[in-house]
Amino acid sequence: MYKLNGGNMTKRFESAKISIIIGLVILSSIIAFVPASSAGPLFKLQSVINVSWGNETQKPIVPRGNLVQLDIDITHTVTRGALGKYLLLLYQGTQIIINLEITNKSSWAITTLSQNSLTTTIKPDEITTVVAKLSIQAAENAPAFEAGYVTIKATVQPIALIKGFEKEFTLNFVASYLPLINPTFPDTNTQEIGPMDTATFPINVENLGNARTTVYLNVVNVPKDWVAIVTSQITLEEATGSIQTAYLVVRPPKGFGYHDDQKTIMVSLQPVQADHPENKGDIQYLTVLVQSRGFSTPGFEAIGFIGALGVVMITMFIIRKSKHKK
Repeated sequence: MYKLNGGNMTKRFESAKISIIIGLVILSSIIAFVPASSAGPLFKLQSVINVSWGNETQKPIVPRGNLVQLDIDITHTVTRGALGKYLLLLYQGTQIIINLEITNKSSWAITTLSQNSLTTTIKPDEITTVVAKLSIQAAENAPAFEAGYVTIKATVQPIALIKGFEKEFTLNFVASYLPLINPTFPDTNTQEIGPMDTATFPINVENLGNARTTVYLNVVNVPKDWVAIVTSQITLEEATGSIQTAYLVVRPPKGFGYHDDQKTIMVSLQPVQADHPENKGDIQYLTVLVQSRGFSTPGFEAIGFIGALGVVMITMFIIRKSKHKK
């Protein structure tokens, strides 16, 4: 009799087990066709994503410089209600697609996502992570130290009873100062003059940077007995293509005699942000060639004046002496 009851218990257990399996199959089939909005407060299955990135953009981005690449870390998990635990198990290993889209950015920012879609799988009560790469470059017209931004939208579509999710995040950065100038000679950088003359060289300086720029000029090397003077500084407005003119004046030695001297003179130019002089650019150099050729007669005017004065004095002396004899 005990054996009979034990057999009945076994049969009942097997029957209940089969019923549970059939129930789960039927439930999973229903879930596949039921929209996420019907999950109700009991299950509360919800995809959730979070986004984070490194500190690569804390340093200002140089216009026209190299691309700044960031790793965008995107985590995904599924939250659940009180009775969602076992229901969520049915979705284990289900593929999740995370879509990324740049929705807004600064006009001077050049941004590119390496991937617009990333794939992960559902792991109940676990967080999965995928990584996308974002490239950022500042265009040449990026205003110095102006805040820039890029906004990215991450989206997960709903899957059966699991609700979808959408999140926008904004990444901030700044463009650094671009101390870039283009100095040129509008006429020539060579002149031939006489030893009593001066050579004047106009120097046009164009602003290719992204801020008001003061350019400091200096004569680097002055040959012995020569004189060279250059405009000490000029200021270029922020607009690209702003031009100012500096002048270099060179005077050769004018000692008495014939001259045939040829010398090179170098001028240095350093761009500095006008409003923040601590931001300096690299020094550039320009070279001019001056040839002094011809005779120099310095002091002859004074000698002539003294000689003429002597003649006048001698003439007056002779006249006075003649009058005295009479």
